[in-house]
Amino acid sequence: PVAPAPASAVLSGIITKAGVLAIIRVTFYLFGADFLRGSWAQTTLLCLALATVFAGSMLAYKEKVFKKRLAYSTVSQVSYVLFGLFLLNSVGFTGALLQVVFHALVKNLLFLAAGAVIYKTGKTDVRELSGIGKQMPIVIWCFAFGALSLIGIPPTAGFVSKWYLAQGGISEYGALGIAGAAILLVSALLTAGYLLPIVTRGFFPGRDFEYANLEKKEPSRYMTVPLVILAVLAVLLGVFPGGLTQFIGGISAVLF
Repeated sequence: PVAPAPASAVLSGIITKAGVLAIIRVTFYLFGADFLRGSWAQTTLLCLALATVFAGSMLAYKEKVFKKRLAYSTVSQVSYVLFGLFLLNSVGFTGALLQVVFHALVKNLLFLAAGAVIYKTGKTDVRELSGIGKQMPIVIWCFAFGALSLIGIPPTAGFVSKWYLAQGGISEYGALGIAGAAILLVSALLTAGYLLPIVTRGFFPGRDFEYANLEKKEPSRYMTVPLVILAVLAVLLGVFPGGLTQFIGGISAVLF
């Protein structure tokens, strides 16, 4: 991706949701959930969503360019939303809309953190980021909280949405729902595989790492304060999701 980090954050976190809105309009207002539920079309759409969840995670896992890795991650994470929508039940729909909100928050955090790293170091390859946590501790700590939320580790926000998505699949769809929950779990493990090494190598680069020329490169507070705010929100919305969940539940009650 050649867009600046703030533009990438907006594109990945917000603009990609425009397609989700269009799918909601077509699925629930044009066809209707009752018309699609139990049909071959629903099964096909669920399978395509799950395939994209897995494919996006695999592409992100193999990618070495920092921002491209996050971009491929968006393919997978937005497909979580589609999976929840195509479940055509209240729990899945709630999980899908929670995922829309939480992914927008967390992916903005991750892209802004990546932008801060690239801006201060000029490094774009994740293999070059050993020791970056020693140079930019605030940025990488914020990135770590964003990564945990994207994986779905409690008590972060990402856990809440993914829990609803898994429940929505398992509760009504038998083998397909269980397979869906399993693919979400595999995707979470792949997400851990492509995000957490950036953090661990950033803070623990190994015995052979040259510390002699290491210098602090923490950006100004104009960059770090937004990151801290987003990281705190990623945790607070996981600890106290009740208000947002009730609001989305009210929307779900109208459709189901």
